[in-house]
Amino acid sequence: MCRLRVGHTWLTQSYLLKNEEQPFCNACDSLYTVRHILIECPDFQDTRRKYYSVTDLYRLFREGLRIALGAFRTSPIKSLYAEAGEPSLEHRRIKLACNYVLKLKSLPRNPCHEVVFEDLYSDFSVDTKSERNLVASTFEHIKNANINLNTIDNLYVQCPPPWEEHKINIDISLTKQNKENTSEVAYQKESFRIHEKSSNHYAVCTDGSKLEEKVAAAANFREHPDRMKATRLRDGASVFSAELEGIALALTEIKKLTKCHTNFVIYSDSLSALQAIKSKNFRVIDIRRLYNLIRKFPPYVHISFVWIPAHVGIQENENVDKLAKAALNRASYSGKFICYSDLKPKINTYFNSVWQKNWDAEGANKLHEVPLLSQTWAKTSTGEAMEPVENGRRQCVGFGWATRGSPRATF
Repeated sequence: MCRLRVGHTWLTQSYLLKNEEQPFCNACDSLYTVRHILIECPDFQDTRRKYYSVTDLYRLFREGLRIALGAFRTSPIKSLYAEAGEPSLEHRRIKLACNYVLKLKSLPRNPCHEVVFEDLYSDFSVDTKSERNLVASTFEHIKNANINLNTIDNLYVQCPPPWEEHKINIDISLTKQNKENTSEVAYQKESFRIHEKSSNHYAVCTDGSKLEEKVAAAANFREHPDRMKATRLRDGASVFSAELEGIALALTEIKKLTKCHTNFVIYSDSLSALQAIKSKNFRVIDIRRLYNLIRKFPPYVHISFVWIPAHVGIQENENVDKLAKAALNRASYSGKFICYSDLKPKINTYFNSVWQKNWDAEGANKLHEVPLLSQTWAKTSTGEAMEPVENGRRQCVGFGWATRGSPRATF
């Protein structure tokens, strides 16, 4: 499946191994590619009509898995799902529908919002088979995932005009050093050098913290400890949202100081948050809020953002980290709701557990000893997935180079 997605197949790429000319489609006067074969070439029109019908979509998917894995036709289809790490199409469809409902809840101006959320119970109150459509089943899955749709942020936030310039500077120079090979003292010296360079700036340090479901954010003003701000976000929010909330707390307080200061520097240990601010990723609603705060500042105010590593002994970062952790135990939440994207991990966890439960029930399956591939992939330091090196997996499924070495084998 991965080779199909990136366009690497025996037909289109084998010329590289054979040191031959790239295959050429004479009928279309173009090179052979996966896209050309599956979509464009008229010579394959009859084949596409045969296999690309809606009724044959499930069979096409199953046959694709068998070919990609080199499996026997007698291998149970559920074991192929487990081996390939590819859930069934029905599993994917419901999961995508749940993610869409979460996003739709955050878009009250969307024409589908009123149909789905306000007319749901009136339209699907009758318990008949015709009423058990995708929308109703999707709400059941969301409820089973322990997600409260009423906590999703649905306030509309206007994007800043694209022609406006914002006087901000983002310094992530410390990321050039490898944290594993750099001592804490070296980081402390570099952060001190940056601080001395910005000695005429009013300094603020922000941080976000998460412990299980509890999430909090804080902003620490070094020159005015009495201005320390901390808040607890609603349970289930992401650390990314907490980091952005800490920056928002800092900007809100900075606005009150613009009459006394003109240059400000915000220190954050969240590289992803600073990169989102730098790239103006307005798809994130919290980034829009931050820029709407910044554009309200007087034109003479200049704001800089600096990335500093966490937990390397930088005193300001350690202080604001303690402040954020202390806010985790607060009884009250802030008025801010949760971004819909923060709830996607819950959806993923729920559907993985459903898939695992269904696979555990396959006790009579002859390949039941195969673990789900989604749980056996290792992660590199960069977060990329690596293929498992468990030879026993392929042996128990019956895959080996001697029996499945030919990529052109037919079954």
